[in-house]
Amino acid sequence: MDKKLLTTLLIMIISAGIVYAGSLTVESDTQEFNDNDRKIYLEGNVKVKSGDINVLSPRAVVQIDPKNNKVNNVEFKENAYSFGLQNGKKHEIKAQILEVSLLNKVFSAKGNSLSTITEQDKPIVIVSADRQEYYKNQNVMKAFGNVNIVYKNIDTLSNQAIVDLTSNNDVKKIQLIGNAKLKQDKNIINANKLTYDNIKEEAVALGNVYTDMTTEDNKRIEVWSDYQSYDKRSNVVTASGGTKIKYEDYLARGPKVNVYADKNTKKLNEAIFVGRSKIETKGRTIEADKISITMNPKNFKAEGNVKSTIPNIGK
Repeated sequence: MDKKLLTTLLIMIISAGIVYAGSLTVESDTQEFNDNDRKIYLEGNVKVKSGDINVLSPRAVVQIDPKNNKVNNVEFKENAYSFGLQNGKKHEIKAQILEVSLLNKVFSAKGNSLSTITEQDKPIVIVSADRQEYYKNQNVMKAFGNVNIVYKNIDTLSNQAIVDLTSNNDVKKIQLIGNAKLKQDKNIINANKLTYDNIKEEAVALGNVYTDMTTEDNKRIEVWSDYQSYDKRSNVVTASGGTKIKYEDYLARGPKVNVYADKNTKKLNEAIFVGRSKIETKGRTIEADKISITMNPKNFKAEGNVKSTIPNIGK
């Protein structure tokens, strides 16, 4: 009959002639050491605690490095769950398989992996992906495959992601790599790579960037470019490289554009193209060194070497 054991893995390792530094407690229904494959098999209601690291799973395997006779890692199987508390925040990791390097404090979660940081039972950031890695000593989370991150009013999708945390488990920076998409309120950004700096309150998008934003009267502004940045503090969007803007029947192109918000409403209301640019509307094309577009009231102004083309004038 299985008997629940509460022991220390340190004792087990010493009995096998292995040296391991650090306190590690293990609770399980059964524990078995196999000297041939240098593994410790834990079965039934496995609970492992090492410092501020806590892991629960139905089964686990402890791998011992045959070269130095030290614990290499622990693999938790079948819906593993890990949690740690730090400065009032709880960091949880769930996955089908969870590999933990106790010496380096590196977590590798595979299969429907889900990471959550909560404060007072309220989620701060949620990361789901096919696979995740968490480097606790470096305060870095990495996610791979079908990555979805929810942070405050930000919802993202990407092929890969890197989340940099502070020592207090607050988000410093989110990097999205491959088919990146960021949605914030009614605004959406798509790009090859996208970085959101929470400290600077700035988003930077690179490669095939497309942004869908709303104006003060809830109309759409669409922006295409190679590069875009958004500064939340100044509420300014900057785009460069093959820049194109569409607003109702206005279609404007130029090397660079700045989109500004109304000082009162804080909604985007003016776009200023710098450099030789052109705007098309109602069959007309206007080129100039500078083109300014306002959304409310809807208007545009062309300045510097202005050239207009009006087709079909005979009709």
